[in-house]
Order: sequence, then structure tokens, then C-alpha cells
Amino acid sequence: MRIAVLILATLGLSASVAFAADPPSSNSPRAACKADAEKLCSGVERGHGHIAACLKQNEAQVSAACKDAIAKSGQKKTPSGSSSPQSSPQK
Repeated sequence: MRIAVLILATLGLSASVAFAADPPSSNSPRAACKADAEKLCSGVERGHGHIAACLKQNEAQVSAACKDAIAKSGQKKTPSGSSSPQSSPQK
């Protein structure tokens, strides 16, 4: 019984480490903007959108690859054909 528990625990830890080690895909904003974030936002606290805000503040200096990845990720989040909901006039 102890061996079975030990094997299951080892497999569980191995799987969680493998998933945590997966790098972001090469076309994701995180991967495309990594160098820009390190260069332009090295002193900025991570989390809560601080890096994204820093990149936006330094937009003129951000690489074309980073801008393109951000634009593509934004397109995936909005349904095609409707950029913003329109309210109907009230009578």
C-alpha cells in the first residue's frame, strides 16, 4: 500500500511540474512581448495588468511583433462582426 501511495504521489508531482514548465506558445503576446517587457518595464511589478499598462505607455518603443501579437489576441476575444454592443433607443 505504501508503495502505491508513493508511486501515485510521484506521478502527481511529475505531471504538475511538466504542466508548469510549459512555455507560452511562440505567437502569444507573452512570448512575443517578453523582450520588450524586460527592456521597457524591468522595474514594474508583475501582475494585475501592470506589465500590459507599461507596454501601452511605451507603445512607440514596443516591437512590431509584440504589437501584432497583442492585436491578434484581442481579435480572438471579441466575437466577429460585433466590436461593441449598441443600445436600442428608449422611448
